[in-house]
Amino acid sequence: MDSRRATERRSCSSNGVAAFMARSNGEKLGSMRRIAALGVWGALSIACALSTMSCERKMSGDDPPMRPLVYTELPPEERAEEEVAPAAAVINIAPEDLGYTLFHAIVDGDRAAYESMFIRAEALSQLIHMPIKEAEKTAAGYMAKSESLWTLFAAKSTAEEPVSVLSSRVRLAEFRLGKGRNLAGKIADPETDEVLQHWGNELRIELLQSDKKFVIRVPKIVKTPQGWRIAQPIDVDSSLRVFLETGMHLKSDLLRSEHYPMPIEVGNFWKYRVEKGERSTFNDHETGKNAAKSPTDQESALPLSTVTVTDMITDVMHRDGYWIVVFEKTTVDSSQPDPETETFAWLVTPRMVFICKRDCRNQADNIGYLLGYIMRQTPIFIFPLDVGQKWDVAGSRTARYSRYEVRKYHQDPVVVPGGAYTGVFEIFGSVEEGRESRYFMPGTGIVMRIVRSGAGIKREELIQHRLIL
Repeated sequence: MDSRRATERRSCSSNGVAAFMARSNGEKLGSMRRIAALGVWGALSIACALSTMSCERKMSGDDPPMRPLVYTELPPEERAEEEVAPAAAVINIAPEDLGYTLFHAIVDGDRAAYESMFIRAEALSQLIHMPIKEAEKTAAGYMAKSESLWTLFAAKSTAEEPVSVLSSRVRLAEFRLGKGRNLAGKIADPETDEVLQHWGNELRIELLQSDKKFVIRVPKIVKTPQGWRIAQPIDVDSSLRVFLETGMHLKSDLLRSEHYPMPIEVGNFWKYRVEKGERSTFNDHETGKNAAKSPTDQESALPLSTVTVTDMITDVMHRDGYWIVVFEKTTVDSSQPDPETETFAWLVTPRMVFICKRDCRNQADNIGYLLGYIMRQTPIFIFPLDVGQKWDVAGSRTARYSRYEVRKYHQDPVVVPGGAYTGVFEIFGSVEEGRESRYFMPGTGIVMRIVRSGAGIKREELIQHRLIL
Protein backbone atom coordinates (compact mmCIF):
# COMPACT_ATOMS: atom_id res chain seq x y z
CA MET A 1 0.00 0.00 0.00
CA ASP A 2 2.78 2.44 0.89
CA SER A 3 4.59 1.67 -2.36
CA ARG A 4 1.43 2.31 -4.38
CA ARG A 5 0.76 5.64 -2.59
CA ALA A 6 4.33 6.80 -3.18
CA THR A 7 3.97 5.94 -6.87
CA GLU A 8 0.72 7.90 -7.05
CA ARG A 9 2.32 10.91 -5.44
CA ARG A 10 5.23 10.91 -7.88
CA SER A 11 2.81 10.46 -10.76
CA CYS A 12 0.72 13.33 -9.43
CA SER A 13 3.80 15.54 -9.21
CA SER A 14 4.93 14.62 -12.71
CA ASN A 15 1.50 15.26 -14.19
CA GLY A 16 1.25 18.54 -12.30
CA VAL A 17 4.62 19.74 -13.60
CA ALA A 18 3.70 18.72 -17.14
CA ALA A 19 0.38 20.54 -16.90
CA PHE A 20 2.10 23.58 -15.50
CA MET A 21 4.76 23.65 -18.22
CA ALA A 22 2.08 23.26 -20.89
CA ARG A 23 0.11 26.21 -19.55
CA SER A 24 3.25 28.28 -19.27
CA ASN A 25 4.45 27.53 -22.79
CA GLY A 26 2.97 30.73 -24.16
CA GLU A 27 4.24 32.98 -21.39
CA LYS A 28 6.99 35.52 -21.92
CA LEU A 29 10.57 34.50 -21.41
CA GLY A 30 10.93 36.73 -18.36
CA SER A 31 8.05 34.99 -16.62
CA MET A 32 9.57 31.61 -17.38
CA ARG A 33 12.82 32.66 -15.79
CA ARG A 34 11.12 33.95 -12.70
CA ILE A 35 9.20 30.70 -12.33
CA ALA A 36 12.28 28.60 -13.00
CA ALA A 37 14.08 30.48 -10.26
CA LEU A 38 11.62 29.02 -7.77
CA GLY A 39 13.30 25.61 -8.18
CA VAL A 40 11.58 22.24 -7.88
CA TRP A 41 9.87 23.02 -4.60
CA GLY A 42 8.23 26.16 -5.97
CA ALA A 43 7.41 24.56 -9.33
CA LEU A 44 5.76 21.52 -7.74
CA SER A 45 3.73 23.73 -5.42
CA ILE A 46 2.43 25.79 -8.32
CA ALA A 47 1.84 22.67 -10.41
CA CYS A 48 -0.17 21.07 -7.67
CA ALA A 49 -2.28 24.20 -7.34
CA LEU A 50 -3.02 24.20 -11.08
CA SER A 51 -3.61 20.48 -11.42
CA THR A 52 -7.17 19.13 -11.08
CA MET A 53 -5.79 16.39 -8.90
CA SER A 54 -5.31 16.84 -5.18
CA CYS A 55 -1.57 16.57 -4.63
CA GLU A 56 0.00 16.11 -1.23
CA ARG A 57 3.72 16.96 -1.25
CA LYS A 58 5.45 14.18 0.70
CA MET A 59 8.77 12.60 -0.12
CA SER A 60 9.85 9.21 1.13
CA GLY A 61 13.24 8.69 2.62
CA ASP A 62 14.23 6.78 -0.52
CA ASP A 63 13.60 9.70 -2.88
CA PRO A 64 16.79 11.13 -4.46
CA PRO A 65 17.90 14.67 -3.53
CA MET A 66 16.33 17.42 -5.63
CA ARG A 67 18.24 19.75 -7.99
CA PRO A 68 17.19 23.30 -8.81
CA LEU A 69 15.51 23.74 -12.17
CA VAL A 70 17.44 25.99 -14.52
CA TYR A 71 15.67 27.44 -17.52
CA THR A 72 17.90 27.61 -20.57
CA GLU A 73 17.62 27.62 -24.31
CA LEU A 74 20.92 25.73 -24.62
CA PRO A 75 21.08 21.99 -25.31
CA PRO A 76 21.21 19.81 -22.15
CA GLU A 77 24.91 19.11 -22.54
CA GLU A 78 25.66 22.85 -22.25
CA ARG A 79 23.48 23.48 -19.21
CA ALA A 80 26.06 22.53 -16.59
CA GLU A 81 28.31 25.44 -17.49
CA GLU A 82 25.39 27.87 -17.45
CA GLU A 83 24.20 26.68 -14.05
CA VAL A 84 27.45 27.60 -12.32
CA ALA A 85 27.88 30.94 -14.09
CA PRO A 86 28.32 33.83 -11.62
CA ALA A 87 25.16 35.77 -10.79
CA ALA A 88 26.79 39.04 -11.86
CA ALA A 89 27.40 37.74 -15.40
CA VAL A 90 24.14 39.36 -16.55
CA ILE A 91 23.50 42.60 -14.69
CA ASN A 92 20.40 43.72 -16.49
CA ILE A 93 17.91 43.00 -19.23
CA ALA A 94 16.88 46.63 -19.83
CA PRO A 95 19.11 49.72 -20.14
CA GLU A 96 17.29 51.38 -17.23
CA ASP A 97 18.51 48.57 -14.97
CA LEU A 98 22.07 49.77 -15.45
CA GLY A 99 21.28 53.06 -13.73
CA TYR A 100 19.71 51.27 -10.77
CA THR A 101 22.74 48.99 -10.45
CA LEU A 102 25.19 51.87 -10.75
CA PHE A 103 23.39 53.88 -8.05
CA HIS A 104 23.42 51.06 -5.52
CA ALA A 105 27.01 50.07 -6.28
CA ILE A 106 28.10 53.64 -5.50
CA VAL A 107 26.04 54.35 -2.38
CA ASP A 108 26.64 50.87 -0.93
CA GLY A 109 30.38 51.01 -1.63
CA ASP A 110 30.30 47.83 -3.76
CA ARG A 111 33.52 48.09 -5.75
CA ALA A 112 33.08 44.71 -7.49
CA ALA A 113 29.61 45.63 -8.76
CA TYR A 114 30.90 49.03 -9.91
CA GLU A 115 33.70 47.53 -11.98
CA SER A 116 31.46 44.80 -13.41
CA MET A 117 29.35 47.43 -15.18
CA PHE A 118 32.12 48.45 -17.56
CA ILE A 119 32.42 46.77 -20.94
CA ARG A 120 35.03 44.03 -21.18
CA ALA A 121 37.65 43.79 -23.88
CA GLU A 122 36.14 40.68 -25.49
CA ALA A 123 32.70 42.27 -25.85
CA LEU A 124 34.19 45.53 -27.14
CA SER A 125 36.28 43.65 -29.69
CA GLN A 126 33.27 41.72 -30.98
CA LEU A 127 30.98 44.71 -31.00
CA ILE A 128 33.08 47.04 -33.14
CA HIS A 129 35.54 44.53 -34.64
CA MET A 130 38.49 45.98 -32.74
CA PRO A 131 41.70 43.96 -32.31
CA ILE A 132 41.69 42.36 -28.88
CA LYS A 133 44.90 44.08 -27.72
CA GLU A 134 43.51 47.49 -28.60
CA ALA A 135 40.18 46.57 -27.03
CA GLU A 136 41.92 45.62 -23.78
CA LYS A 137 43.65 48.98 -23.65
CA THR A 138 40.47 50.89 -24.48
CA ALA A 139 38.29 49.04 -21.95
CA ALA A 140 40.90 49.51 -19.23
CA GLY A 141 41.01 53.22 -20.06
CA TYR A 142 37.26 53.61 -19.53
CA MET A 143 37.53 52.17 -16.05
CA ALA A 144 40.73 54.05 -15.15
CA LYS A 145 39.28 57.42 -16.16
CA SER A 146 36.20 56.67 -14.06
CA GLU A 147 38.32 55.94 -10.98
CA SER A 148 38.02 59.55 -9.79
CA LEU A 149 34.27 59.07 -9.41
CA TRP A 150 34.75 56.02 -7.22
CA THR A 151 37.37 57.87 -5.17
CA LEU A 152 34.90 60.68 -4.51
CA PHE A 153 32.46 58.32 -2.83
CA ALA A 154 35.08 56.37 -0.89
CA ALA A 155 36.00 57.15 2.73
CA LYS A 156 39.13 59.28 3.14
CA SER A 157 40.17 57.72 6.43
CA THR A 158 39.30 54.84 8.73
CA ALA A 159 37.48 57.28 10.99
CA GLU A 160 34.98 57.99 8.20
CA GLU A 161 34.16 54.40 7.29
CA PRO A 162 31.66 53.62 10.06
CA VAL A 163 29.88 56.95 9.63
CA SER A 164 29.47 57.08 5.86
CA VAL A 165 25.71 57.36 5.43
CA LEU A 166 25.34 58.28 1.78
CA SER A 167 22.70 55.59 1.26
CA SER A 168 20.50 57.26 3.88
CA ARG A 169 21.07 60.79 2.52
CA VAL A 170 20.15 60.35 -1.14
CA ARG A 171 17.73 58.44 -3.33
CA LEU A 172 17.65 57.50 -7.00
CA ALA A 173 15.48 60.05 -8.79
CA GLU A 174 15.81 58.68 -12.33
CA PHE A 175 18.14 57.24 -14.94
CA ARG A 176 17.58 59.40 -18.00
CA LEU A 177 18.44 57.55 -21.20
CA GLY A 178 19.72 59.25 -24.31
CA LYS A 179 18.14 58.38 -27.65
CA GLY A 180 18.48 54.80 -28.78
CA ARG A 181 21.03 54.20 -31.52
CA ASN A 182 22.04 51.37 -33.76
CA LEU A 183 25.48 49.84 -33.97
CA ALA A 184 26.65 52.55 -36.38
CA GLY A 185 25.73 55.24 -33.85
CA LYS A 186 22.75 56.59 -35.80
CA ILE A 187 19.42 57.17 -34.08
CA ALA A 188 17.61 53.86 -34.34
CA ASP A 189 14.49 53.41 -36.43
CA PRO A 190 12.10 51.44 -34.19
CA GLU A 191 10.76 49.54 -37.19
CA THR A 192 14.05 48.39 -38.66
CA ASP A 193 16.85 48.84 -36.13
CA GLU A 194 17.71 47.16 -32.87
CA VAL A 195 18.75 49.64 -30.17
CA LEU A 196 22.31 48.76 -29.25
CA GLN A 197 23.56 52.07 -27.77
CA HIS A 198 22.38 55.04 -25.74
CA TRP A 199 24.44 58.25 -25.69
CA GLY A 200 24.21 61.14 -23.23
CA ASN A 201 22.68 59.25 -20.30
CA GLU A 202 22.30 60.80 -16.85
CA LEU A 203 21.86 59.22 -13.44
CA ARG A 204 20.02 61.73 -11.27
CA ILE A 205 20.35 61.53 -7.49
CA GLU A 206 18.15 63.53 -5.13
CA LEU A 207 19.24 64.73 -1.71
CA LEU A 208 16.59 63.79 0.84
CA GLN A 209 14.72 66.58 2.64
CA SER A 210 15.80 68.92 -0.12
CA ASP A 211 14.97 69.67 -3.72
CA LYS A 212 18.66 69.48 -4.65
CA LYS A 213 19.47 66.99 -7.42
CA PHE A 214 22.90 65.78 -8.49
CA VAL A 215 23.86 64.34 -11.86
CA ILE A 216 26.23 61.49 -12.71
CA ARG A 217 26.96 61.56 -16.44
CA VAL A 218 27.19 58.22 -18.25
CA PRO A 219 28.14 59.25 -21.83
CA LYS A 220 27.57 55.89 -23.51
CA ILE A 221 26.14 52.48 -22.71
CA VAL A 222 26.06 49.56 -25.16
CA LYS A 223 24.25 46.25 -25.34
CA THR A 224 26.50 43.19 -25.04
CA PRO A 225 25.77 39.46 -24.66
CA GLN A 226 26.26 39.99 -20.90
CA GLY A 227 23.77 42.86 -20.72
CA TRP A 228 24.08 46.65 -20.95
CA ARG A 229 27.52 47.98 -20.13
CA ILE A 230 29.25 51.35 -19.70
CA ALA A 231 31.42 52.17 -22.72
CA GLN A 232 32.80 55.63 -21.87
CA PRO A 233 34.33 57.19 -18.73
CA ILE A 234 31.70 58.55 -16.33
CA ASP A 235 31.80 61.76 -14.29
CA VAL A 236 29.77 63.84 -11.84
CA ASP A 237 28.51 67.41 -11.89
CA SER A 238 30.44 70.06 -9.96
CA SER A 239 27.92 70.39 -7.12
CA LEU A 240 28.03 66.66 -6.33
CA ARG A 241 31.81 66.75 -6.48
CA VAL A 242 31.89 69.58 -3.90
CA PHE A 243 29.26 67.83 -1.74
CA LEU A 244 31.42 64.71 -1.56
CA GLU A 245 34.85 66.34 -1.34
CA THR A 246 33.83 68.49 1.62
CA GLY A 247 32.38 65.43 3.38
CA MET A 248 28.88 66.89 3.67
CA HIS A 249 27.48 63.40 3.01
CA LEU A 250 29.02 62.11 6.25
CA LYS A 251 27.38 62.04 9.65
CA SER A 252 27.64 65.28 11.62
CA ASP A 253 29.11 63.24 14.49
CA LEU A 254 32.50 63.80 12.84
CA LEU A 255 32.17 67.50 13.67
CA ARG A 256 31.88 66.91 17.39
CA SER A 257 34.74 67.86 19.69
CA GLU A 258 35.85 64.29 20.34
CA HIS A 259 36.46 63.77 16.61
CA TYR A 260 37.19 67.16 15.03
CA PRO A 261 40.77 68.57 14.91
CA MET A 262 39.67 71.55 17.00
CA PRO A 263 36.83 71.66 19.56
CA ILE A 264 33.74 73.50 18.31
CA GLU A 265 31.59 74.39 21.30
CA VAL A 266 29.86 77.59 22.37
CA GLY A 267 32.03 79.35 24.94
CA ASN A 268 35.39 78.17 23.59
CA PHE A 269 37.81 81.04 23.01
CA TRP A 270 41.37 81.76 21.86
CA LYS A 271 43.12 84.93 23.11
CA TYR A 272 46.18 86.29 21.27
CA ARG A 273 48.81 88.92 21.94
CA VAL A 274 49.34 91.09 18.85
CA GLU A 275 52.65 92.77 17.95
CA LYS A 276 53.50 94.80 14.89
CA GLY A 277 56.82 96.12 13.59
CA GLU A 278 59.97 95.50 11.60
CA ARG A 279 61.82 92.77 13.48
CA SER A 280 64.62 90.73 11.89
CA THR A 281 63.74 87.77 14.08
CA PHE A 282 60.52 87.25 12.09
CA ASN A 283 62.48 86.84 8.85
CA ASP A 284 64.94 84.57 10.64
CA HIS A 285 62.03 82.25 11.54
CA GLU A 286 61.04 82.02 7.90
CA THR A 287 64.53 81.20 6.64
CA GLY A 288 65.38 78.86 9.47
CA LYS A 289 68.07 81.02 11.10
CA ASN A 290 68.20 81.12 14.88
CA ALA A 291 66.07 77.98 14.81
CA ALA A 292 67.61 76.83 18.08
CA LYS A 293 65.98 79.76 19.85
CA SER A 294 62.30 79.74 20.66
CA PRO A 295 60.16 82.84 19.96
CA THR A 296 59.90 83.46 23.69
CA ASP A 297 63.70 83.45 24.11
CA GLN A 298 64.18 85.94 21.29
CA GLU A 299 61.58 88.35 22.54
CA SER A 300 61.97 88.11 26.30
CA ALA A 301 63.64 91.50 26.47
CA LEU A 302 60.86 93.22 24.50
CA PRO A 303 57.87 94.89 26.20
CA LEU A 304 54.60 92.97 26.13
CA SER A 305 52.05 94.10 23.57
CA THR A 306 49.14 96.16 24.77
CA VAL A 307 46.88 94.80 22.02
CA THR A 308 44.97 91.54 22.48
CA VAL A 309 42.44 89.80 20.25
CA THR A 310 39.96 87.21 21.55
CA ASP A 311 37.96 84.94 19.25
CA MET A 312 35.03 83.34 21.09
CA ILE A 313 32.41 80.94 19.69
CA THR A 314 28.99 82.44 20.46
CA ASP A 315 26.70 80.26 18.35
CA VAL A 316 26.74 76.98 16.43
CA MET A 317 23.98 76.28 13.90
CA HIS A 318 23.90 72.51 13.54
CA ARG A 319 22.85 71.23 10.13
CA ASP A 320 22.97 67.76 8.61
CA GLY A 321 26.52 67.39 7.25
CA TYR A 322 27.75 70.91 8.11
CA TRP A 323 27.70 73.54 10.84
CA ILE A 324 27.68 77.35 10.79
CA VAL A 325 29.96 78.53 13.62
CA VAL A 326 29.63 82.17 14.73
CA PHE A 327 32.52 83.97 16.49
CA GLU A 328 32.75 87.24 18.34
CA LYS A 329 36.12 88.95 17.87
CA THR A 330 37.06 91.42 20.61
CA THR A 331 40.10 93.68 20.18
CA VAL A 332 41.46 95.48 23.20
CA ASP A 333 43.99 98.25 22.52
CA SER A 334 45.30 100.40 25.36
CA SER A 335 45.51 103.35 22.98
CA GLN A 336 41.75 103.16 22.36
CA PRO A 337 39.09 104.04 24.96
CA ASP A 338 36.81 101.08 24.25
CA PRO A 339 37.28 97.56 22.91
CA GLU A 340 36.19 96.84 19.36
CA THR A 341 33.79 93.98 18.74
CA GLU A 342 32.82 92.32 15.48
CA THR A 343 31.39 88.98 14.41
CA PHE A 344 32.49 86.52 11.77
CA ALA A 345 31.48 82.95 10.93
CA TRP A 346 32.82 79.70 9.53
CA LEU A 347 31.10 77.13 7.38
CA VAL A 348 32.46 73.89 8.86
CA THR A 349 32.19 70.49 7.16
CA PRO A 350 33.76 67.18 8.22
CA ARG A 351 36.73 67.84 5.92
CA MET A 352 36.96 71.59 5.28
CA VAL A 353 36.44 75.00 6.88
CA PHE A 354 35.37 78.10 4.90
CA ILE A 355 34.87 81.72 5.89
CA CYS A 356 31.09 82.15 5.92
CA LYS A 357 30.16 85.65 4.82
CA ARG A 358 26.82 87.36 5.46
CA ASP A 359 25.02 85.82 2.48
CA CYS A 360 26.33 82.39 3.52
CA ARG A 361 24.90 82.83 7.02
CA ASN A 362 21.57 84.04 5.65
CA GLN A 363 21.30 80.91 3.49
CA ALA A 364 22.28 78.45 6.24
CA ASP A 365 19.43 76.07 5.36
CA ASN A 366 19.79 76.25 1.59
CA ILE A 367 22.15 73.43 0.67
CA GLY A 368 21.96 74.27 -3.03
CA TYR A 369 23.11 77.83 -2.40
CA LEU A 370 25.86 76.74 -0.01
CA LEU A 371 27.32 74.32 -2.56
CA GLY A 372 27.47 77.11 -5.11
CA TYR A 373 29.03 79.39 -2.48
CA ILE A 374 31.72 76.80 -1.66
CA MET A 375 32.64 76.54 -5.34
CA ARG A 376 33.71 80.22 -5.23
CA GLN A 377 35.58 80.11 -1.90
CA THR A 378 38.96 78.79 -0.78
CA PRO A 379 38.88 76.76 2.46
CA ILE A 380 41.08 78.03 5.28
CA PHE A 381 41.55 74.45 6.54
CA ILE A 382 41.43 71.02 4.94
CA PHE A 383 41.44 68.11 7.38
CA PRO A 384 43.31 65.95 8.04
CA LEU A 385 46.32 68.21 7.55
CA ASP A 386 49.22 66.60 5.74
CA VAL A 387 52.67 68.06 5.06
CA GLY A 388 53.00 68.97 1.38
CA GLN A 389 49.26 69.35 0.90
CA LYS A 390 48.20 72.27 -1.33
CA TRP A 391 44.79 73.61 -2.30
CA ASP A 392 42.93 76.44 -3.98
CA VAL A 393 39.30 77.40 -4.68
CA ALA A 394 36.76 74.84 -3.40
CA GLY A 395 39.65 72.84 -1.98
CA SER A 396 40.99 71.91 -5.41
CA ARG A 397 44.33 70.08 -5.18
CA THR A 398 44.92 70.13 -8.95
CA ALA A 399 45.01 73.89 -9.60
CA ARG A 400 48.13 75.24 -11.27
CA TYR A 401 48.54 77.85 -8.54
CA SER A 402 47.67 76.99 -4.94
CA ARG A 403 46.66 79.51 -2.33
CA TYR A 404 47.66 77.43 0.70
CA GLU A 405 50.38 74.91 1.42
CA VAL A 406 50.93 72.82 4.55
CA ARG A 407 54.47 72.73 5.89
CA LYS A 408 56.14 71.14 8.89
CA TYR A 409 57.33 74.01 11.04
CA HIS A 410 61.09 73.80 11.62
CA GLN A 411 60.87 74.78 15.30
CA ASP A 412 59.64 71.98 17.53
CA PRO A 413 58.21 72.64 20.01
CA VAL A 414 56.60 76.01 19.24
CA VAL A 415 56.74 78.06 22.43
CA VAL A 416 54.24 80.88 22.94
CA PRO A 417 52.96 82.53 26.14
CA GLY A 418 50.08 80.04 26.18
CA GLY A 419 52.34 76.98 26.25
CA ALA A 420 54.72 74.80 24.27
CA TYR A 421 53.30 72.77 21.37
CA THR A 422 54.86 69.83 19.56
CA GLY A 423 53.77 68.63 16.13
CA VAL A 424 52.55 72.01 14.82
CA PHE A 425 51.65 72.42 11.13
CA GLU A 426 52.43 75.63 9.28
CA ILE A 427 49.72 76.67 6.81
CA PHE A 428 51.39 79.12 4.45
CA GLY A 429 49.47 81.20 1.92
CA SER A 430 48.45 84.55 0.50
CA VAL A 431 45.78 86.76 2.07
CA GLU A 432 44.66 90.34 1.51
CA GLU A 433 47.12 91.59 4.12
CA GLY A 434 50.13 89.85 2.54
CA ARG A 435 51.85 86.52 3.10
CA GLU A 436 50.42 84.59 6.01
CA SER A 437 51.69 81.72 8.13
CA ARG A 438 49.22 80.09 10.52
CA TYR A 439 50.56 77.56 13.00
CA PHE A 440 47.94 74.92 13.79
CA MET A 441 48.09 72.47 16.67
CA PRO A 442 45.64 69.55 16.28
CA GLY A 443 43.26 69.47 19.23
CA THR A 444 43.93 73.11 20.09
CA GLY A 445 43.72 75.34 17.03
CA ILE A 446 45.87 78.25 15.87
CA VAL A 447 48.67 78.90 18.37
CA MET A 448 50.55 81.53 16.32
CA ARG A 449 49.98 83.65 13.22
CA ILE A 450 52.48 85.79 11.31
CA VAL A 451 51.56 88.13 8.44
CA ARG A 452 54.25 89.82 6.34
CA SER A 453 53.36 92.79 4.17
CA GLY A 454 54.72 96.07 2.92
CA ALA A 455 53.50 97.72 6.11
CA GLY A 456 55.65 95.44 8.22
CA ILE A 457 55.13 92.23 10.17
CA LYS A 458 52.23 91.38 12.42
CA ARG A 459 52.56 88.56 14.89
CA GLU A 460 49.80 86.96 16.97
CA GLU A 461 50.66 84.50 19.75
CA LEU A 462 48.26 82.47 21.85
CA ILE A 463 48.34 83.62 25.47
CA GLN A 464 45.17 81.98 26.79
CA HIS A 465 42.41 79.64 25.60
CA ARG A 466 39.42 77.73 26.89
CA LEU A 467 38.32 74.50 25.21
CA ILE A 468 35.09 72.86 26.27
CA LEU A 469 35.01 69.32 24.96
